[in-house]
Amino acid sequence: MPSVKTAQIREASFSPSVDAISVLESTTNVALRPEAEGRVVKILATEGERVKAGQPILVLDNVQQSAALNASRAQAHTDRINAERYEFLYLNGATSAKQRDQYATQAIASRDKALADAATLGYKYVRSPIDGVVGDLDTVKLGDYVTTGQAITGIVDNSTLWTLMQIPATQAGQVKLGQRVTVASQTNPPVTGEGSVSFISPYFGVPGTDQGPNTLMVKATFPNLTGQLKTGQFVKSQIITGNTQALAVPVQAVFMQAQQPFVYKLVPLSKALPKIKASTSIPDAKKKRLERLPGNTPLVVQTPVQLGPLQNNHYAVRSGLSTGETVVVSNTALLSNGMPVKVSR
Repeated sequence: MPSVKTAQIREASFSPSVDAISVLESTTNVALRPEAEGRVVKILATEGERVKAGQPILVLDNVQQSAALNASRAQAHTDRINAERYEFLYLNGATSAKQRDQYATQAIASRDKALADAATLGYKYVRSPIDGVVGDLDTVKLGDYVTTGQAITGIVDNSTLWTLMQIPATQAGQVKLGQRVTVASQTNPPVTGEGSVSFISPYFGVPGTDQGPNTLMVKATFPNLTGQLKTGQFVKSQIITGNTQALAVPVQAVFMQAQQPFVYKLVPLSKALPKIKASTSIPDAKKKRLERLPGNTPLVVQTPVQLGPLQNNHYAVRSGLSTGETVVVSNTALLSNGMPVKVSR
């Protein structure tokens, strides 16, 4: 008599989902481009370094711009002192309003010239526009000449990510804004994250575009709490489209015959014996052996079932089983219909 383990049929929560393999993208990802041309004289950051918004990454040759700024600041200082002196003289009747205004206007022009020169010098410092991580800097070396708008590297902030999913048209109607989305990396062990649907494309993909034909682009936004998920990484995504209660049967209990799922249901011999005696397919010798066993001896009965989706190692049961019934979850390959078994604890 084979020994088996069993499980009782109970209700469980099932969350229908739309699954996809998708790529991650940072919600904040910018190319670093200089606003002026020049030769690189300093590299102040390294690839992979975390930087703050406004932090210098490269310094371009700025001798002329620095000299121009120093000169304009000196002139602005001189003109400001002259304007203050002529304001004093005017208040004491020692000069005309015209002369006072002339020096005041010159001071304003000199101040603005110094501000403009400071801005021009500032363009020689290539700064990070955002908080983030510096990408590949191998393309630029000391002494290289860079041009205005040339892509130097990327600055990526992975603290918040998008997962970009292409959902088949047959499932698109199940997707709504705000639905919960889980992601898991394809590493071992997987890195997980959770967010929600934040964008649903207003059109389906057509041939010749980045979006697959007859698919719907869906974005989910989620915080990268561990910092281990990266832009460009492929992950398994699940859009949770609902939540239902249903009877659940462990995956270990289910076996297939001719594409029909079955389980072995446990019943006491006393309950099954009338049907066994009436059966014409069971040999008389087997019937007599069973009649000699105690009435509480458990038998396995091969039972067809209709199943729903698999989640958390359980199938939702659509038909074939009832609450409280017991099924076999081990050694099913050794069993046959009507076989007595011993239940192990």
